[in-house]
Amino acid sequence: MKDLYDNIGVNMLMEPADQAHTAWTTDWLDLQGFEGGVVSVFIGALTGVDGSNYLTLALEEGDDTTAAGATAVAAADIEGAFTVVNSTAKDSVVQSIGYTGAKRYIRVAGTYTGTGITAGVIGVAGIVGRAHKNPVTAPTADAAT
Repeated sequence: MKDLYDNIGVNMLMEPADQAHTAWTTDWLDLQGFEGGVVSVFIGALTGVDGSNYLTLALEEGDDTTAAGATAVAAADIEGAFTVVNSTAKDSVVQSIGYTGAKRYIRVAGTYTGTGITAGVIGVAGIVGRAHKNPVTAPTADAAT
């Protein structure tokens, strides 16, 4: 059966916006009731990106939605990998990774090195799948508390 629509849920974790060179974190993706999660980061053209001014992405996990409870996800719990965006050849892309860990919540953190990136629209979506009940109803994204 080709019905993917009823088997996944998609959430906006961070609306597309100009992030310039300010560090950011997305809302949390709640994985309760699902066996799988993917995050997709939509990176537009970054003005000023180079080897000294770049964006690093990381996946974080937590048992709750407190900012203090966020920890980096171990490489063993990630399918795929984020790539450092350190040239114009690496922007204007979508980077997606899967989560296989056991925590309830995941989110993406973006960190800039240098202050030369003066513009760059970035948005993030979270996708859940392999639901315990179908059809899937996407959970709402939760802001850090």
